Amino acid sequence: MRSPCKRANLSGTLLVCVIGASVLNLFFMDEVAAENDHLHIASSSPSEKTAKSEKRKEDPQGALLNLLKVSEAWKITRGSDKVLIGVIDSGFDFYHPALKGRITPGYYYNGGYHPQSYINIAHGTAMASIIVAQKKNDEGMTGLAPGCRVLTASHGMLEHLLLKLRSDWMKKHPNATPAESHKARGEVMRKHRDELRKFGQDWARYQISGAGNAIRYLADHGARIINMSLALQRAACPSEELWKELENAFAYAAKKNVVIVLAAGNSNRQTESYPGKADTVIVVGASTLRDTRWVTEVEVAGTTLKQGSNFGKRLTVMAPTDDLRVCVPHARRFYSCDDGPAGEMKEEFKGMYDVFSNGATSSAAPIVSSLAALVLSARPDLDAADVVEIIKAGCDDIGEKGYEIYTGHGRVNFDKTLKKAMSWPEN
Repeated sequence: MRSPCKRANLSGTLLVCVIGASVLNLFFMDEVAAENDHLHIASSSPSEKTAKSEKRKEDPQGALLNLLKVSEAWKITRGSDKVLIGVIDSGFDFYHPALKGRITPGYYYNGGYHPQSYINIAHGTAMASIIVAQKKNDEGMTGLAPGCRVLTASHGMLEHLLLKLRSDWMKKHPNATPAESHKARGEVMRKHRDELRKFGQDWARYQISGAGNAIRYLADHGARIINMSLALQRAACPSEELWKELENAFAYAAKKNVVIVLAAGNSNRQTESYPGKADTVIVVGASTLRDTRWVTEVEVAGTTLKQGSNFGKRLTVMAPTDDLRVCVPHARRFYSCDDGPAGEMKEEFKGMYDVFSNGATSSAAPIVSSLAALVLSARPDLDAADVVEIIKAGCDDIGEKGYEIYTGHGRVNFDKTLKKAMSWPEN
């Protein structure tokens, strides 16, 4: 029987991100975590639908660590326990053996549900693991700033009409093919069009309002960096007043000397409408281990979906996200529930670690947050603007020489960046 909510797109949190017009276009496409063009919560990507979990003889993190020169940077610092990274995401597995003691619960969005189920905690668990995971055995992984700590802000979810409709349909049609699901989509969409449109607006309002409150909480509780593996963009915001509240939260964090790291988004489009100012906000795009900008096309149920790393004048840097080792919820109890805000959920438990074929821009962000944390571990006297400038200066060009809108200042280099940090003038 096909699960109502496929595990295949862990990094997409399984359709949680869908709002607005995307609800009408991408609903019953089997094995797709549909991405909204504007507000991208937990950067979903069809290219992740076959996340690799097979065992490998070689170090699954080796290619990433080598390309970014992480081992060389770790000779300077592996991170300080005094440096706190705030992570705003869906939810977290606080007792994962690789994360226990390194991530601490903090803020929870008001008015939403926070179930300890796979669909709600998988994405945040993966993002936090990229930063602070502690390797326990040969099957484990090490975060890129393992000496630092994470303080979480969980957005959870509303009663999710979109996922519940999909769950109900799949329960009634357990053996439906992707083509049959695709054919049925239109009828269900027309029947629930007004309800889904309202849900999309409510979801956007909930996410944007909650993000502003979470930023203030994390800044007030000592975070020096805030990771947001979501692409907040003005076009998705239901009101000018709400967007202003978010901008005020970003300004508040800047005054508190906090670096905010944003995922660029996966729509493969040019966009500039991110919140905050470029001097303290890093917008991160996704590259590959071959030092190319990530872009892909996938055929699903007769529809071609084109995704790729967003670009534009606000893009700051790139980080590679293919073949990425992450933590996933560590126990069977997270993988099955009879009901909840997203409906029934049954997933196969395959272990507490996985490998993303591509983690897209949501996984690129915590790589750069890790780098910022190492910079502040080595040089706690630096302010947020210094950290941003050092990270830009430490990049390797992967596009045209110098800055360009498709790859920003280039792909991050941990060793070069840490060495620049050590020689940066004191404030």
